[in-house]
Amino acid sequence: MTNHHLSVEQRFHLEAAFREIDSCEDIEQLRALTKQIITAQENEKAFAREAIQQVRHEMEAAAKQNFGFNWG
Repeated sequence: MTNHHLSVEQRFHLEAAFREIDSCEDIEQLRALTKQIITAQENEKAFAREAIQQVRHEMEAAAKQNFGFNWG
């Protein structure tokens, strides 16, 4: 698994999560933890997608204003 440009804090949290997973012997707890991780990951993806859409919208609005384009 590749960790692209993680901050020290992110690497710390990742290591803490790995240790928690490695020490867990309760299958129900592992299931719950896995669901939490997947949910957090999907929420991060949704946030990033929405942020990109917002930035794109702001850039288009600035381009219209600065260059006199009359889109849509």
